[in-house]
Amino acid sequence: MSRVALIGIAALVAAFAVLVAVRSGMLNGSTSAPTATPVTPAHPANRTPPTTPAKPRIVLLPNLPAQIAHKLRYSRVVVVSLYANATDRATVGHVRVGARKSGAGFTAISLTDEKNARSISAFAGDASSPSVLVVKRPGEIVNRFPGTVDAVVISQAAHNAGARR
Repeated sequence: MSRVALIGIAALVAAFAVLVAVRSGMLNGSTSAPTATPVTPAHPANRTPPTTPAKPRIVLLPNLPAQIAHKLRYSRVVVVSLYANATDRATVGHVRVGARKSGAGFTAISLTDEKNARSISAFAGDASSPSVLVVKRPGEIVNRFPGTVDAVVISQAAHNAGARR
């Protein structure tokens, strides 16, 4: 064999020995075995979805009028304006402003409709027009205002009942 071939083979063996020594950590002075890092699969089907806390279920009292029950699902406090004719509509506007200021839900129910009148009387007893009810979850009447009411009074009553807390 020629000298060049022998020198090449010796260099190759020396390079291999250095590579083995570096990979095993002998040159670093480390005597511990290398630690493996966990590998997460790249495939999305193998990943577990993050868990989100379950939303608490809203439980309402039975026999609530449908409009009030619907609003209570989205608001803790609902201001209900009961009206019967066109002159009562001005009061409805004031009540709506008061509910909006406090962050409470709002619904206006016409007592001229027989179905609405029956469901309101089953829920609130005798209700005259115009009237305002402040209803809190799970469906209890907190305040009852017969007649015309100012928006500031409604806003304060809804806030005291728990709106925007």
